[in-house]
Amino acid sequence: MTDGLGLWVYGVVEGDAAGPTTRPGVDPDHDVELIRHAGLAVVVSPVPLDAFGEHSLPEALEDLERLETLARVHNGVLQEALEHGPVVPFRICTIFGSVAGVKDMLVRQRAHLTAVLQHLHGRAEWGVKAYVVGGPGDTAAASPASGTEYLRRRRAERAGAATAQRTMDAALVRLHGRLRERAADAVLNPPPPTELSGRAGAMVLNAAYLVADGDADGFRALVADLAGRHRADGVELELTGPWPAYHFSEAMAG
Repeated sequence: MTDGLGLWVYGVVEGDAAGPTTRPGVDPDHDVELIRHAGLAVVVSPVPLDAFGEHSLPEALEDLERLETLARVHNGVLQEALEHGPVVPFRICTIFGSVAGVKDMLVRQRAHLTAVLQHLHGRAEWGVKAYVVGGPGDTAAASPASGTEYLRRRRAERAGAATAQRTMDAALVRLHGRLRERAADAVLNPPPPTELSGRAGAMVLNAAYLVADGDADGFRALVADLAGRHRADGVELELTGPWPAYHFSEAMAG
C-alpha cells in the first residue's frame, strides 16, 4: 500500500475463489481486489485514510446519506462474492492499515474462518419478517351508556387483548418452527421500533434463516404458503434474500 491508503475489508472467501469483476469499492477511485494468503482470500479495496481513518470516519458517518451509500456498496460487493461461493461478511467500516495486517488476521483466524466457510458452503441467508397489519372483526363500538358499562367494556377489552396476544404468540412460534425445519440454522432478532421499520404495522417477527441453495425454491414456497394462511389473521410476511450470511458468520476484525 502507498502512504495514506488503508484497506476496507468486505469479507473472506475461499482461497481459490474467483476474483471480483472490475468495480469500484466504497471509495470510487479504487477498485475491489483479492488478497490471497494462508489458503484463504480477503475481498478488499483501498481507501484514503484522510477520509476513512479512525479520526475522520466516525464524524463522516453522521451523514446518513453517506452511510447509506457505503452500506449499499459494501453489500453489493458481498452479493457479487456470494454468486461465486461462500463468503464470511465483515462489518461495515472494517479497515486495516496494510496488506501485512490483513495477512496477519488471516493467519490468526484461519481455523475459525475456514470452519465458517465450510458451514456456509452451498447456503445463503434469507430474512423473514412478520407485521401485524390488522385483524378480523374490527368494528367501532357505540358509546357506553354508563360508567359501569364503560368499566365492563374495559375489562373485556383487556381480556380480549391478552387472549389475542397469546394467540399471536402461539402462531408465531408455529410459523418460526415451520421455517426452522427447512433451514440449516436460524436466528431470532428483536423487532425494531415501528417507526424504524418503514411499515405501518408493528413487526412481530424478525428472523434470519440459513438455507441450502438447493432448497431455496422450497423455502420461498413455504413462506408464500404461510403468508396465505396467516393473512386472514392480520399478519403479513416479508421475505428477503438471498444475503451473505451476516447472522451466521461471527467474523471479527483483528
